[in-house]
Amino acid sequence: MASLTASPRSAFAPQPSPAPITTFDTTVLAEKYRFSYWRDAICAHLSPSETVQRIPGQPFAARLRKVALGKVNVCDIRFSPMANRRDAACLRQRPDDDVFVALMKTGTGRLVQDDRCALPSVGDLVIYDSARPFLWEFEQDTRMIIARIARRQMAARLPDLPHLAARVIRPGQPLASMIAHTMTDIVELEAPLSESCSQRLGISFLELLAASLEASLTAPGRRVADEDLVRQAKTFLLAHIEEPDLDLTTVADRLGVSLRTLCRAFAADGTTAIRWLWQQRLALAHRLLEEGRARNVGQVAMQCGFSDFSHFSRAFKKTYGVMPKSVLRPAAG
Repeated sequence: MASLTASPRSAFAPQPSPAPITTFDTTVLAEKYRFSYWRDAICAHLSPSETVQRIPGQPFAARLRKVALGKVNVCDIRFSPMANRRDAACLRQRPDDDVFVALMKTGTGRLVQDDRCALPSVGDLVIYDSARPFLWEFEQDTRMIIARIARRQMAARLPDLPHLAARVIRPGQPLASMIAHTMTDIVELEAPLSESCSQRLGISFLELLAASLEASLTAPGRRVADEDLVRQAKTFLLAHIEEPDLDLTTVADRLGVSLRTLCRAFAADGTTAIRWLWQQRLALAHRLLEEGRARNVGQVAMQCGFSDFSHFSRAFKKTYGVMPKSVLRPAAG
């Protein structure tokens, strides 16, 4: 994938602001160039990856504003629906070794990494890692603020770093609101800071971020055994997602643990098993409807484990803002 500097569209590139603030905006381009330009910006300023539009043929708009703070970059990005995948082939061709902490400002996303699936909502923070495959999916217009940190900087402060990918920090968790406010303040800087001030702010932010992650995700009582149990439970739930009568007692029995142990493990992960399963069912239903893989809404509901169509429709509208029928595309073939 071509870089911004090598792209034949470089003549369209806007002039960056004085370092350390840089802005890229697709509105400076004709429509036919916008998505390719954005794809290059993602690779150059976040992580090399394959980016595709979720709604091909629809107008696309995006903007990235990057503030560099020494060893930390913080980007404010706004974009139309898209998917962003970094797979094994991309890892081989374009190695990268950064850790990212993303703050959801508007919209929702779905992040898959290391057999974990995170569904951050507005106000949530989520962690991912460019050294391992990941998938981001965004079904609606979204704004995120993303901090990019070199792995060695985070690993020196968080020895448990490999276990934190696809972890969500909710607004009520320790220091979460302070991190969110700090990230927002950084990207709203009107003018670049001096080099010494940028360096100091970057180091301070990094220390605050590491403290927040340690307090929220590696706090006393959060055990590796819980993480493994949650991973196994999610794998089992996804394998049986179409079964409407699936209950937690069955899941606990199959995994050889008590129901209380299973519930405690999901609570340590910031959610409940039932809530997580419903989120997965709704996300699957949305994909099936959008991709035209069913004849009608009722078929999709059954495929995703919903036995009550009215309940399914209400939950779908609450999550996506529209009724399932409005997303349904004609089945292929």
